[in-house]
Amino acid sequence: MKKHRRQAKSRFMHANMELEEYKEQLRSIRLAMAIKNVLKLRQISVDEFAMIMGRDRSIINKWLSGTYCFSLSTLYEITEGLGIL
Repeated sequence: MKKHRRQAKSRFMHANMELEEYKEQLRSIRLAMAIKNVLKLRQISVDEFAMIMGRDRSIINKWLSGTYCFSLSTLYEITEGLGIL
């Protein structure tokens, strides 16, 4: 009986971890889409955005890919660079 409880708990924890990872991926995709939308609305190219941010174009492409896990400081830099904050 105890073994069954441990297995059930382990499966639950694993499923919960997968759910959290999935949520994190969705957040990253949504943030990337929001940044792309602002760039499009303001007619700013990726190269121009890279210059504004003082970053290499490859870094900007990672941000816009939806796979980058944004830190709070990076998000703050982006909002400052785009004049949102």
